[in-house]
Amino acid sequence: MLPIIKKTLKKIFHSSVRRELKRTKRHIINLIHPVSKLTLEEMRRLLTQELGLNRGDKIVVSSGFGNLNADFSPQDLVELLMDVISDEGIIMMPFYPPISSVEWAQKGLTFDMKTNKSSMGIVTNVFARMPNVYMSKHPIKAVCAWGKGAKELVKDHDKSTTPYYWDSPYGKLVKMHSKSLALGVRNMLPMHTIEDVLTEPLGFFYQKEKYTLDVIDKNGEKTSVTTYVHDENILNKCISASDYIASLNCRTYKRINVGYNCICIVENDDLYETIKQHFKNGHTRVK
Repeated sequence: MLPIIKKTLKKIFHSSVRRELKRTKRHIINLIHPVSKLTLEEMRRLLTQELGLNRGDKIVVSSGFGNLNADFSPQDLVELLMDVISDEGIIMMPFYPPISSVEWAQKGLTFDMKTNKSSMGIVTNVFARMPNVYMSKHPIKAVCAWGKGAKELVKDHDKSTTPYYWDSPYGKLVKMHSKSLALGVRNMLPMHTIEDVLTEPLGFFYQKEKYTLDVIDKNGEKTSVTTYVHDENILNKCISASDYIASLNCRTYKRINVGYNCICIVENDDLYETIKQHFKNGHTRVK
C-alpha cells in the first residue's frame, strides 16, 4: 500500500510540496518518538568501520539529507566523503532538473548547468558547487563527479545510448569496480544502468519517441541533446528499485538504520551479477 501512496503523491503534488510533507512527517515522528541527532564523528565511523568505505573507492551517492537527522551541514557531509575517499577515488552524484524528467522533457525546458538546481537533494547541490567537481552534459539525468578521472567520466554523456547505459557516466562507473552508497534513502542509481543493459529490447523502460532538449554548459554554450525519457506508465508497474535491491540478498549489501531512514551500500559488481542471475530466472522489477 505504501508504494502506491508514494506514487499517487508524486503525481498530485509539486516536488516542493512533497519536500514539505516529508519535513512534517519527520517532525511528527520526532514528537512521538524522539530521534537522536547523528554527529559527524558517528557518520565517519559508520562510513568507514560499518560500511567499509576506503581511500581510493569509487562511489555513486544518492541522498536524502533531512532523513539523517544530522547535527552537521550538507557541506560537512560532502567534505567528509571527500576526506574518506580522497582524490585518488571518485565520488559521483546525480544532478537532475528541479521537476520530474518527464515533465521537464514534455515542456521542452532548457537545462542550464550553471544556474539550475538539482531535485536530488541539498547534498547534490552543495557537491556540484565544490572545487574540481565536473558536471556531465545531459538535460535530464546529469551527474557531477570529483576525483581521479572525474572529467573523463562525465564526458560525452550527451551522446550516450540511454541516459544510464554502459557509455554513460553511470555505466562507466559500474564497470570500475565501484560501490553504490545511499544516505538517508535506499535508492541506488546503478539499478537503471543494469536494467538498461540486461532488458530487451533496448529502451524498454523509456518512451518510444526520444526528446531533443537544450543544455547550456558552464561556459554559456548551448547544445541540443537527443535522449530517451522514462515511461512513467511502465515504471509505475514496477517494484521500487530500493525494495527490489533489498530483496536480492546481495553478498555485499549492508544497511544500517539511521535517523528517520537508513544508510546502505553495495558493491556494483555484486549488484550486477546478482541482478543478472535474477533476470535469467524471470525475477525482474516489472510486475
